Amino acid sequence: MKRVRLFLVAAVLVVFGFAFAVSRPTPVLAHGHTDVGPYKLTFGWQVEPAFVGVLNGPELTIVMDDDETKGVEGAETTLNLEVQFGGQTKTLKLEPAWNDPGHYVASLIPTRAGDYVFKLTGKIGDTDVDLTFDSAEGEFSSIAPLGDVLFPDTNADIASLQAQIDALKAEIEQLKAK
Repeated sequence: MKRVRLFLVAAVLVVFGFAFAVSRPTPVLAHGHTDVGPYKLTFGWQVEPAFVGVLNGPELTIVMDDDETKGVEGAETTLNLEVQFGGQTKTLKLEPAWNDPGHYVASLIPTRAGDYVFKLTGKIGDTDVDLTFDSAEGEFSSIAPLGDVLFPDTNADIASLQAQIDALKAEIEQLKAK
């Protein structure tokens, strides 16, 4: 009888252990991490997953390598951040996040689904910085189509709206020609 009871307790523990392992959320890799001189940098989207047409933008955290509680301030004046997509490049303005030393953000509304590349250059203190962060490498998400999360009207994506705008422009031109 003791063996049966022990077996039942063990079986219940195995089942609950398996259920817990399967049901608990697994962490998502949403930011890239790299060391530059005496600093640790973390880079990714402010909101992940990231979608077309939704205000988002990159975020950067800079802390001291020997004391991760010490955020590095003032980097917005010495670093440059560019975003690249499909042969186009735009310079973004890094801003310090309110009341969070070492945390910087830039505003961006991605207009196309796909992979975005960010180039961070300049200096942190006396340390030169020349880094590339590429969403295609999987350290932070690529931009997903807005239709992936729209409900109930999945036709209200940017491409569909642009097609409607183009059709209206064509009708206006036809009316002007009459």
